[in-house]
Amino acid sequence: MKVCAFGIGILFLTIVRSLSSQTIPPPTLADPALDRMHPMGRPVETIDVHVHEVNLVLSVTDHHGKFVNNLRPSDLRILDNGVEQTKLTFFQRETDLPVKVALVIDVSASVAYQLPTECDALRAFLKEVSSPLDSVMLFAFNQSVQLTSPVTNNWNVIARLLKDLPPRGETALYDAVSEASHWLALDNGPVRRIIILVSDGEDNKSTSTRDATISDALNADAAIYSVHVRSGDEGDEGRRGATILKQLANATGGTYLDYKYDTIARAFDEIRRELRSQYALAYKLSNPGIRTFHHLQVLEAKRRKVRCRSGYYVR
Repeated sequence: MKVCAFGIGILFLTIVRSLSSQTIPPPTLADPALDRMHPMGRPVETIDVHVHEVNLVLSVTDHHGKFVNNLRPSDLRILDNGVEQTKLTFFQRETDLPVKVALVIDVSASVAYQLPTECDALRAFLKEVSSPLDSVMLFAFNQSVQLTSPVTNNWNVIARLLKDLPPRGETALYDAVSEASHWLALDNGPVRRIIILVSDGEDNKSTSTRDATISDALNADAAIYSVHVRSGDEGDEGRRGATILKQLANATGGTYLDYKYDTIARAFDEIRRELRSQYALAYKLSNPGIRTFHHLQVLEAKRRKVRCRSGYYVR
C-alpha cells in the first residue's frame, strides 16, 4: 500500500509540474467605454492588431492656409497614443487613391430654399473630382433620410429628385451622418472615404448623439467636410450649428467651410483642392494594445497645420 501511495504521489506531482509549465493566456478584457459607444449589434470597423499597420490620409497647410505639397516623410512626427511611430511602410504625395464620397444634404425647411444653388455647385464639383474608380452616394435628409441614391452620370436626374422633395420637417443630422458612415464602412479597400455634409448644423430629431456620430465616422475612417449653409439665424441656434459642424470636421480630419463668407461653389472648390493635395501613408504600429481607442497626433517640422483623423479603434 505504501508503494502504491508513493507512486500516486509521483504521478500527481508530474501532472502539476506539466500544467504549471504551460503558458495560460490572460483573459481578454472588455473596454467599458467602447461598449457604451457601440451598442450590441452595431458593426465596428477596427484595425486588426495582428496586422499592426495603420493607414492615414492627411492634409498640411502653411500659415497662410495654402496646401503644402512637398513634404518628405522626415518632416512628419506621428504620435500614436503618445508613442512616436518610426516605421513608415508607405508614403505618397498628392495621392491618387480613389475617393468614396457620401453626399449628406440637409433638405429640412430651414435650408431647403438653397437647394438650387447647392445642386449647381455639386454638379461642377463632381465633374471635376469624380473618376471611374470613385463612388458617390447621396443621402438627403430632414427628420430622417428621405432619399438615398448612387450618383454616377445621372446628376441631372438626382438634382430633380432633390428639388422635388418637400421642404419640410425637423432635422436629424446625426442620424444621417451615421447612416452615411455605415455605407462608407462597407468598403475595406484602399480608398479615401469622405462625407460632405451640407447643412446649417441644426439637429432636433436624431436618436444618435454627437459623440456616437463621430465614433461612427472614425470607425469608417471617414473625414467629414462640413459646408455651413446659413438659414439667416445668427443667434444662439446659428452659433450652436456652427459649433456642431466644426466638431464633426475637426474630430475626423475634415474641414469646416462657412457659407457666410464664401459662395457654396468656393466651398466645394476648397474641398476639391484639398483632395488633390493630400498625403497617404502607412506605418507599422509599435503599440497595438487590446481593444482600445488610439489617439493620433501628427506634427510637422515647421509647425504647419496638419489635418487628419483624431484616432481609430484597435481590436
